Amino acid sequence: MPDLLIEIGCEELPSSACREALEQVPALAAGALEALRLPAGTPEVWVAPRRIALFVADLPAAQTASSRSVRGPSAEAAFDADGRPTKAAQGFARAQGVAPEDLVVREEPASGRRFAFAEVTDEARPLDELVPELARRVLEGIRFGKTMRWGDGAGLRFSRPVRWIVAKLDERTVPFTLHGLEAGGVSRGHRFLGGPADVGHARAYRDALLAAGVVADHAERLREITAGLDAAAEVLGGRWRDPAGKMAEVLFLVERPSVICGRIADRHLTLPARVLVTAMQSHQRYFPVEREDASLLPAFLAVSNGDPAHAELITRGNEDVLDARLQDAAFSYARDREAGLAALDARLDAIVFHKRLGTLAQKRDRLVAGVGELAATVGAPPDVALHAEGAARLAKVDQGAVLVAEFSELEGFAAAHYAGLEDVPEAVCAAIGEQYMPDAADSPLPATGAGALLAAAERIDNLVGAFLVDEAPSGSRDPYALRRAATGLVRIALDRGWDAPVRPLLAAAAARLRAQGADLALGDEPALDALEAFIADRLAYLLAGEGVGAEAAAAAEGAHLGSLPATAAWARAIEQVRDTPELVVVWTACTRCQKLAQKGPAGAAFAPAGDPGEDALHAAIEAARPRIAEARARRDFGAALDAARHLAPAVDRFFEDVMVNVDDQGVRARRYGLVGAAAGLLTEVADFSRITIAGGGR
Repeated sequence: MPDLLIEIGCEELPSSACREALEQVPALAAGALEALRLPAGTPEVWVAPRRIALFVADLPAAQTASSRSVRGPSAEAAFDADGRPTKAAQGFARAQGVAPEDLVVREEPASGRRFAFAEVTDEARPLDELVPELARRVLEGIRFGKTMRWGDGAGLRFSRPVRWIVAKLDERTVPFTLHGLEAGGVSRGHRFLGGPADVGHARAYRDALLAAGVVADHAERLREITAGLDAAAEVLGGRWRDPAGKMAEVLFLVERPSVICGRIADRHLTLPARVLVTAMQSHQRYFPVEREDASLLPAFLAVSNGDPAHAELITRGNEDVLDARLQDAAFSYARDREAGLAALDARLDAIVFHKRLGTLAQKRDRLVAGVGELAATVGAPPDVALHAEGAARLAKVDQGAVLVAEFSELEGFAAAHYAGLEDVPEAVCAAIGEQYMPDAADSPLPATGAGALLAAAERIDNLVGAFLVDEAPSGSRDPYALRRAATGLVRIALDRGWDAPVRPLLAAAAARLRAQGADLALGDEPALDALEAFIADRLAYLLAGEGVGAEAAAAAEGAHLGSLPATAAWARAIEQVRDTPELVVVWTACTRCQKLAQKGPAGAAFAPAGDPGEDALHAAIEAARPRIAEARARRDFGAALDAARHLAPAVDRFFEDVMVNVDDQGVRARRYGLVGAAAGLLTEVADFSRITIAGGGR
């Protein structure tokens, strides 16, 4: 039961490519092992900047034996009247490696037809012969976000050029050629700290690399980095922080990590702490150190890939780089403070937000109006609405700031900070700082009511503008991060419990753009229809994370309750009663009505004509209608379903007692209208056509 080690060595991979390899290679390897009939445990994958290593323990020495039946031509085409194989049968047998006389005829259960079958036994090849194919499948199977052509004939797309391959079965090297590279048993160590690394045994791979200056196992590398940062921060009397999440990047930038500690010049400590931290992390990937009271120490920690013997020189170089960055930040900060809010705001007239949607000044004006309308729609308290409008007026002033031009990560913060320096109320400043929250599906939401209003208005304006200029996301393409914007809007609405319809807010945003003369590509109705569906999809995405199925989310959306919190609560309630007798009864009644109503004449309406069967169903509909309306108003799905459940028997009796498709066209239209009315009312409970019932179809 030998151990297998395959290493793909390459030029330094970007950290994003390392993460992509780490995500994909385990499944690629498992799939290749299964396809090659090599039962194995879970493959281990180790990724470093210059290598992707696959280790599989205790592989069988050869494939498992396999036999299969391959269907060939029909029996009539395979054999003549005397039972002799035809040319078709002979060619099929030759292709499968069997003799024509060994073909068998069997009936295929699905079709009832008879076909010629070949019983094929696949050769159990030894493991040594399969290693090249396994390596090829892994190497060619990784899908990087950004690639370059590499290899013989430039036929392979990979993140960076591949320079060497190591293939070991226990202590044996498995030689083969792949894309012009000869696989061998020697790896390459650290670019500065090690030379060639002779891998004597597959299981000794990590030790061999460590001796050559490389911590190949990314998990072990992370432990070393964390321990080094902890120890260095303790010496300084503080704790290190990583607010921008740079560790995920640093982990794949070093092969033999060591931690260095640099100093920050005292003259820079007058800058806001957020500016200092951003300068440390945005480009240099340094880690700030803070005291127990969360104030910053005049020091930073960095993870080096260089020779620890030259740590002092490396530290001085990093200090010089950060000092230059902080000098730029201090200069930009001083320029902005000298200009003041009014001058920064005036610059927005000359800054284009979008070539078809106008300037940032126009964006600001739309935000002010949008925040006011949103506050009125959701019933925000007057003081919260006032603070939100004040925040909207100043939300974009930092887009004309020199500091934000230098450090884009500070947008929002800079506007809030500069406003605070000019005695703008604290509640307004807090809302300005929250305008871009949340910036990911699981990141924090605005903490203040005014911040939530501003953040939601910002997203509504961005979404409506993008859809009206026909720049909605398509496939994986989403250059304006509109999926993230819509997800953020949904999260804010759910968090705040804003039980208000979304469509009027979208329509008002579209009207503001048209009033400003924006160069729009689409009409309001098609664009906003598409945007509503887009937002509904984001709601379904979030509900899926709670365990609410896509069908329940779609059924709730089809009830057209209008508000996002109401639709979410409705979907959760539907999910809880899936496949219960109560829901199945209503689903059956609604499905019968919907299917029949679709066959009727367009616009068919019902008017009482004295028919007892018709009048009974009509009376049941009218009795259920106010109950369902009241339940919808109270956002009580259980009550709505109960009202619909009492309507279902009347639907069943109607179909038993009344013939809908009669010859009299007037009567037929009237009855179709009645069935359509029943379907429409039941759909106000849920769009039951979106739900699949076990054994009942859809």
